Amino acid sequence: MNPIFDRDEMNLVHAPRDWSVEKMLNHDGIFYLKDIVVPLDLDAAKLKRKVREMRAADRNPWIEMGVRKIWNHWVVRMTVFAPYYRKHLVSKVRRLEPEWDGNALLTQKGLFHLADVCKLIPFSAHQLRYQAKRRAHSRREIGVFKDAEVKGYLVDMEIFAKWILVVWRETEGMR
Repeated sequence: MNPIFDRDEMNLVHAPRDWSVEKMLNHDGIFYLKDIVVPLDLDAAKLKRKVREMRAADRNPWIEMGVRKIWNHWVVRMTVFAPYYRKHLVSKVRRLEPEWDGNALLTQKGLFHLADVCKLIPFSAHQLRYQAKRRAHSRREIGVFKDAEVKGYLVDMEIFAKWILVVWRETEGMR
């Protein structure tokens, strides 16, 4: 008789809260979707919608992306899901780390949500959106821009950090 389960489908994994994203993605086994949504920053509704779209197109989401619903539970086969996640689901926007302050944030690279950035610096989101709206090429000039995909304002930290340094130093001379 042929086996029913593949080797990586044999165990249900309950990931401890302290696991890193990489540790979770590299661990073989079946995970409940509800347990990995927060650590992997997933939109469960979008993921479920994608499963339904694949089924409607006569594709197998369990084989292609490692996600299925069994009875009342959505489950994820991590050996299949991890490559899919890395290719299609990794957010282009980074999260703030709890130990960062404004200075640490300004040394980072990548994109961040404007609202998150404003939690660590002495400028409001309103002030920075206003500055962005005043410029035709705000992303290139100050690193703050409205992103259609995210449907909100993002900050390109490398450009923003250089600009904010100039703004901060210029206003220092006004005292």
